[in-house]
Amino acid sequence: MSQIYLKKSNCRHCYACIKACPVKSIKIDAGQAVILESDCILCGQCLAACPQNAKEIVSELNKVKNMIAAGQPVIASLAPSYNGSFTCAEPGRLVSALKKLGFWGVAETAEGAISVTAAYREIINCGSRDVILSSCCPTVNDYIEKYYPDLAPCLAPVESPMIAHGQILKTKYGSQVKVVFIGPCLAKKEEAVDIRHDSQIDAVLTFDDLDQWLRNEKIRPDERPPEPFLNSHPQILQLYPLTGGILGPLQALKPDVSCDYLSVDGLDACRELFESLRKRALHHCFIEINACKGGCLNGPAKVHDGPCRFAADQSIRRSAQDKPGYPPLPDHFDLKKVFLDRRVSDLQPDEQTIRDLLRKIGKETPDQELNCGSCGYPSCRAKVTAVYQGKAELSMCMPYMKQRAESLANYVLSESPDAAIIIDGEQNIVEFNAAAERLFGCRRGQILGKGLYELIDAADFQRVLDDHQSICDKKITYEELGITTLQSIIYLSEVKMVMGLFKDITRNQQQRDHTYQLKVEAVEMAQNVINKQMVAAQQIASLLGETTAETKVTLTRLKEILIAGDD
Repeated sequence: MSQIYLKKSNCRHCYACIKACPVKSIKIDAGQAVILESDCILCGQCLAACPQNAKEIVSELNKVKNMIAAGQPVIASLAPSYNGSFTCAEPGRLVSALKKLGFWGVAETAEGAISVTAAYREIINCGSRDVILSSCCPTVNDYIEKYYPDLAPCLAPVESPMIAHGQILKTKYGSQVKVVFIGPCLAKKEEAVDIRHDSQIDAVLTFDDLDQWLRNEKIRPDERPPEPFLNSHPQILQLYPLTGGILGPLQALKPDVSCDYLSVDGLDACRELFESLRKRALHHCFIEINACKGGCLNGPAKVHDGPCRFAADQSIRRSAQDKPGYPPLPDHFDLKKVFLDRRVSDLQPDEQTIRDLLRKIGKETPDQELNCGSCGYPSCRAKVTAVYQGKAELSMCMPYMKQRAESLANYVLSESPDAAIIIDGEQNIVEFNAAAERLFGCRRGQILGKGLYELIDAADFQRVLDDHQSICDKKITYEELGITTLQSIIYLSEVKMVMGLFKDITRNQQQRDHTYQLKVEAVEMAQNVINKQMVAAQQIASLLGETTAETKVTLTRLKEILIAGDD
């Protein structure tokens, strides 16, 4: 089941999540991101990178509420990095707040780290491993199993503190209790349902879930009376969520076999380490490895408006120093974990296929491969490889799409039968198409950059620039140029420019003027006939005793009809 929910209406062609994803486990389908669950390592970097808040962590809050409502004893396993999300005068107040929500009890997950660290000590003492990697971080474990499976033998075959703590709590309080882990890690949700140990943790809440729940119930931890944890103070094990936080407790146990201790955090550093291990560049060392820069304290599901991580780091260190030393080791638990080869195997295109795909986005030669990263991939070759694998779309290439759009726009302008002139806010000509060259009798290269007023009257253009109201189908005659145009002047709001479209109606106007002149001449001739006929009509009317008024009206109406026919 996917642990990240995508709000499709918010996902809009930005590719920020692909840029952030260290393993490119995101597919673009119809312009929208789709997380590939089988490839994802749940580092949460896509959540932080998404500018549209299109991705959300799937919450198990309702599941936990239903457990509590059913009357089952539910224990909260609280990650020691709670100081990075919740500020309390003393931890017992947060315990009280959790119990107010309905939890039967609260225990610190660091209790599980006591047994995990002891297991690491035994592996070091065994002396059979050259390089040992800590196995506490589920994102790192997934990263290795899926993308560096050849390094899986380097992972310490030990469960994480969360799984160990679930086993401890169910052994101590009975298998009927429900254990809910609460922490800042997204990948813990997937780890909890892994079939290798899915009986230890019944649900996972993020610190963000808990913060929202407390807010909805109007519970303020600082206002609660303090109550104790179910377990005793984990002492030095509280350092686990910090960079180097595993190494301190491990060295405090004083392994019998000496080795070097290293700490690596952040996925970029992890990748660099993995490549070094493949080259066998490191020997005889134990390496604490964490996907999050700064340790678990800086996990992707922390409360983002909580305390700053530096203050939280200081608070955790002070708490651990209050009770120095290593707590007594609990009873032995079977914490053995087997890591698997779950490698992601994508089809790889051959060189000819890559070149063919590159040509489709205008990359005919290697020097045209900009490798700008706008698509989210580090190179043009990586992008077309993803296209071949069905993860990306050719249209994701921003330079190509921009060039194509400009080419289409230029093609439309150049082939348009109507003259087109575009001016900027200073009335300088920035575009002048071929039809404009023919209409105004000047070359594009000669007119670009010049003021529109040097060519034609620019008053209407200035009016559109000022009030942003377009003018449509206005007939203008430029006497000095001997042309008549039907012109529309349009405001381009996106670029704050004005475009004028000119339809040459000079010939039509000349034909209409000629026709009108012929009709005027015909009217004048008709008027002469009328005048002559009026004299004759008066003579006839006097003989017949009739008025000439009716005859005059009829002939005058005929003249008006001839003149009006021009319109």
